[in-house]
Amino acid sequence: MKQEMRRPGRGMYLRLAWTGIRKNRQLYAPYFVAGMAMVMVFYIFRFLGASAVVAQLPGKEVLPVLFNVGGWGIGVFSIPFLFYTSAGLIKSRKKELGLYNILGMNKENLFHVLFWETVISYVVTLLGGLLLGVAFSKVAELGLCNIMDKQVNYRIYVDGASALTAAALFAVIYLLILLNSLWQIRRSNPIELLHGGSVGERPPKSRKIPTILGLLLLAATYGVAVKMRNPIGAGEVAAVGVFLIAGTFLLFLCVSVFLCRVLQNNKKYYYKTSHFVTISTMSFRMKRNGASLAAICILVTLILAILSFAVAFYSGSIGTVNRHYPYDAGISVEIPAENVSEEMTSGTYTRKLRAELENVMKSYADTANTEISEGYSANLMAVMEDGCLDLRLDMRDTWYTPGYFTGWERDSRQIVYVHVLSLADYNRLCGTSYTLSPDEVLLSSEDVRYASDHLILCDGNKIKVKEQTRKIPVMTGVRLDGIALDVYNCDEIYLAVSNLYSFMGGNEDAARYDEANYMAYHWEFGVNVDGTDQEKQDIYEKMEKAVAKLPGESEDSAREDPSADAGNADSADNGGSAGNADSAQDNASEENTAYNADGTSDTVCYLKAERGERFYGLAGGLLFLAIIMNVLFVFVTALIMYYKQISEGYEDQNRFAIMRKIGMTADEIKKSIRSQMLTVFSLPLLVAGVHFVFTSNIIYIMLNYSVMDDRPLLNSVMLLCYLIFAVIYSAVYALTSRTYYRIVNRASTS
Repeated sequence: MKQEMRRPGRGMYLRLAWTGIRKNRQLYAPYFVAGMAMVMVFYIFRFLGASAVVAQLPGKEVLPVLFNVGGWGIGVFSIPFLFYTSAGLIKSRKKELGLYNILGMNKENLFHVLFWETVISYVVTLLGGLLLGVAFSKVAELGLCNIMDKQVNYRIYVDGASALTAAALFAVIYLLILLNSLWQIRRSNPIELLHGGSVGERPPKSRKIPTILGLLLLAATYGVAVKMRNPIGAGEVAAVGVFLIAGTFLLFLCVSVFLCRVLQNNKKYYYKTSHFVTISTMSFRMKRNGASLAAICILVTLILAILSFAVAFYSGSIGTVNRHYPYDAGISVEIPAENVSEEMTSGTYTRKLRAELENVMKSYADTANTEISEGYSANLMAVMEDGCLDLRLDMRDTWYTPGYFTGWERDSRQIVYVHVLSLADYNRLCGTSYTLSPDEVLLSSEDVRYASDHLILCDGNKIKVKEQTRKIPVMTGVRLDGIALDVYNCDEIYLAVSNLYSFMGGNEDAARYDEANYMAYHWEFGVNVDGTDQEKQDIYEKMEKAVAKLPGESEDSAREDPSADAGNADSADNGGSAGNADSAQDNASEENTAYNADGTSDTVCYLKAERGERFYGLAGGLLFLAIIMNVLFVFVTALIMYYKQISEGYEDQNRFAIMRKIGMTADEIKKSIRSQMLTVFSLPLLVAGVHFVFTSNIIYIMLNYSVMDDRPLLNSVMLLCYLIFAVIYSAVYALTSRTYYRIVNRASTS
């Protein structure tokens, strides 16, 4: 009786899977490391998002959201990245699996082997990633607190919810990878499996159309990015990103084909020993070369953009807070329209407040380096036509609508944000000694190049601009007429005049300016004290109580929430200190100001330390997030380059062995490899640099939204980031080329 052959057991499949992993450890080791890195970073971000320590840091309303979004972003990014690494892995294993198939294992048996390899990969990756995540999550928490100069406990614990989320997410990812591998094996016969690792890719048939399309996409993307102006929506940024990615992939896919063809047609170049092998191997794998190079280029661009934004944000945050809140403690009072006349002639409206503040400051009068400042200003929107400020033009007749942005310039007209103050206040604030006659003004602006020698008042009278300067007076940001006007990134002009109230037409023209130019008068009081933080806090609390002396105010209505959103500083550098750059800023400031019955904002009382603390916390959190993201992306870039060189090194072993046998020396092999590395891996860095330059305007606009309007600082940061990354990229290139050489040289010398 014929004995029936027993079906292989689970133990056999498990042993085959483990043996395959062990024998191919040079391929599996970086695959495991890649998965562990993704699990680790995902866990760390989720841990920080749920951390009680982070919930107590400045910026606690924003940081958990940033880390949770960053965690899910890493989770989504893990899918294509792990698919890419597994694709190189399965291609290198096809020969081994084909041999199993020929020796008698059917597709079902191979499926079982791949299943257990995937299970082993998942378990090793998850356990290793979580172990590293738990260890480094506390390091990350300590680093974040150190950036913000805060204390933290040293208790290490495991966040169960984050660990379970990571386990579930990566189980799904590895299941998808398994299904993809099974599909590739299912659609291949044994012969295809045996030669699957060495089958070349045919060049694209139509090179001109995708080449032109890629160039057009990139040209259009560059043009749109350069011409973008505030505000920009998420849809516009996403569109630029999609077009940039598509154009980059088309560019590299087509350029790799085109470059190979051009160089092969150049006989003087192509038939040199060091070039011949390089070009022929690139031609053999041109499609995959193009795709991997495009992926590297996009990653490099992303690294540079994230790092530049975060560093510039952090570097500019201190200056922004100092400019928006120039005093240790201060008050800005909007004078109600019905009280402007009496206030500007006799100071009636703020009389009790000023008396209270004088009493508050008596005890600090003899303190060294105590600086007290107060003054009036008129703030309004106006139109410049042909480079001349014309206050006859009614803002309501322009394209501008409060709360809606359609650009500040149109044809020969430009909308500007004008601050008018007395010459005495300007000289005091700027440390100057200008003199003016009643029919002259001093014009100051960092943004506007004023083309005319005069300006026109609402009654048609022309006032001579005696001198233009770029020295800006130190003033707290104000709002216009209590309305949440969006004057974000509007160019500012400061006018110093001999008499503020008479220059603005006194009571006669006040109503007209109020309606046509959204004008509001403000009284500002600020104090700088060379004292302790507690002394400054005491002054601030007394100033809060003093604000209650204003007509219609109470201590409760004027009290500022200590957790006030320092993000209000976002428009200080952009001419939008009076405005509301977004609804979040408006909501955040609702508890920091006093209100009339109609909800319009009258008074702002601030303590710079409180406003700045939250802002610095946000800047530090973003910098920390960017550092982690960039370390991960550099690691991903290095792994892509490493996998590319390992897979191609194994494919090139036999070719270089043949070349060695026909007389190619070890030095010539090295030169050939060096030529290939320089040709292939210099392109992503160079193209990423071009992407970086043309898309820098988007980074600048996003910084405008947040903290700063300092293009020289951004340019310096961008250049520094590019140079630093170029050094890191070169080091990765040197390591990967050495690995490639080791692989091909081992075969050629055997």
